[in-house]
Amino acid sequence: MFLYLFIRLTEEIEDFYKYISPTKAEHDARNIIVHRIKKIIKDEWPHAQLEVFGSFRTDLYLPTGDIDLVIKGNWGQIPPLYDLERLLIDREVCDRPSLRVLDKATVPLIKFRDRYTEIAVDISLNQVNCVKAAEFVSDSCLQFPCLSPLTMVLKQFLSERNLNEVFFGGLSSYSLVLMILNFLLLHNDKDMVRSPKANLGQLLLDFLDLFGDKFDYEKYGECKFVQ
Repeated sequence: MFLYLFIRLTEEIEDFYKYISPTKAEHDARNIIVHRIKKIIKDEWPHAQLEVFGSFRTDLYLPTGDIDLVIKGNWGQIPPLYDLERLLIDREVCDRPSLRVLDKATVPLIKFRDRYTEIAVDISLNQVNCVKAAEFVSDSCLQFPCLSPLTMVLKQFLSERNLNEVFFGGLSSYSLVLMILNFLLLHNDKDMVRSPKANLGQLLLDFLDLFGDKFDYEKYGECKFVQ
């Protein structure tokens, strides 16, 4: 009985993953935004380098997902967040009401929506490890084929509950991937979790059971609900 339910749930996860995964049109639309911003940055700061990281780089983004960009340049201790804000508005990349400068955040960044597509974009400055983190995620997805579908299902789960924005107390995509990866590395069935035919239904329920019931948050971490 349970095996049949796991098989059905696995099939549903696989179908959802195929449905929710980025299409060529969605990927192309985001690439156009990246190329447009890259040209603007190069025109203003020829020495600067713009790179993509996060879910867009790893292909683990939802249709409503944002584009994470980092600009690397020699600006000293005070990155030009407000110069970048002015530049984005002057060059009509976004409208002022959609733009926010989060200069007091742990990682200062600019958030806005592309003027033409309404796709959300986050730009940070001189964050040196973010690209390496994206490469680590991509490598992990190759080692664990089940990582990508589990990530997409759980990202949708968090998104529907408005728990996917770090600035508002939610869980970042990278943190979620690390939780899933930790779960897979500690799983009893070492062969199954690395198999392309992994029992996704069982893994999803085991993951929710671990972090929803068994995990000792008082001992190993702190979890707060933000209204």
